[in-house]
Amino acid sequence: MTFKVTSPYTGTSSWQKGNIHVHTKANPDKPGSKIDYEFGGDCDDVIKRSLSAPFNFDFICTSIHPYIDSIDTFSQPMAHEELVVIPGREIQNNNIYYGDYNGGYFKDEKAKYIHALTMGRENGVSLCCHPCFFGTTRPREGGEWQNILESLLSPCDRLKELNLVGIEVYNGLSMLEEDQGSKPYYPHYSEPCWDDLLTRGYQCLGFAGNDEFYRAHYIYENYAPLGYIQVAGDKNEASILSNIRAGHFYASTGVELTTHPLLVSETDEGYDFHLSSPDQVIWKAIVFEQQGDGYALRSYTSDIASEWTFTQTNKWKYIRFQASSPRDDKKRAWLQPVYGPDWVDHGC
Repeated sequence: MTFKVTSPYTGTSSWQKGNIHVHTKANPDKPGSKIDYEFGGDCDDVIKRSLSAPFNFDFICTSIHPYIDSIDTFSQPMAHEELVVIPGREIQNNNIYYGDYNGGYFKDEKAKYIHALTMGRENGVSLCCHPCFFGTTRPREGGEWQNILESLLSPCDRLKELNLVGIEVYNGLSMLEEDQGSKPYYPHYSEPCWDDLLTRGYQCLGFAGNDEFYRAHYIYENYAPLGYIQVAGDKNEASILSNIRAGHFYASTGVELTTHPLLVSETDEGYDFHLSSPDQVIWKAIVFEQQGDGYALRSYTSDIASEWTFTQTNKWKYIRFQASSPRDDKKRAWLQPVYGPDWVDHGC
């Protein structure tokens, strides 16, 4: 074999735990949107809670919702001794004009309900938030996942400029409000959206964001699990953003992995993938592999174990792994995809 399959976690020595998606009051240097004043948490309070148990975050990305005439506004930068606070911005394309649509920022009807979160100011790391939120949790005409999918695969100029690297596979607000929607968010979360993109050749990272965890009624341990990511590298903004962009992280709703959660080795028959967690979990491999004359998505599940070795012998385009708690299936961990010898980028 000449194709080199690599793990996203080679060289990991420590994790930085963080919440990528939490809203705060508007930046005092710029006029803010109404939604920030109504629903944004006070930044000092968000920091205090983020540092306390059971959260114990090393970093957070605060974000605000700018309107069209202040699109380059991010949350206020803030230095803190114990917590890395990364400025962020969420473009709510459906109400960018002071609560109205009027063509949106992205100028694409199918992108009407895309919400794009950027961490780290302009040229930071951007992703698509809660991709099925307006299709199932708060259904809106035009908010169906199929529209979001098509706009991501064929982005308009402004969406292309953001260079979205992934989607939220888990969004805490979607989980909290799933009973209001037309289709339950659990047990699939946004995993089907992730695979829809991957099977079409769109390299896509998977995130877990908590969104509105400071709200008084968000009793996460009773209903909606806490969403966060564990990022390899040092505890500073530059390292965190660089390693997120490179895919050196995993997303979680409560399942922890070791510092070397995935080891890859090549054999005469194919590839061995060795997975490890400090706890007993149920592992799952989701593989886009050859079946007949084409490729099909198949899943394989382990027994309850802290470690699991999965062997792939068929031709394949990508594999992604996840782990779930045997006591509470809502608690999961998602590793980033591994691309195989038959992978072809979308549009090539």
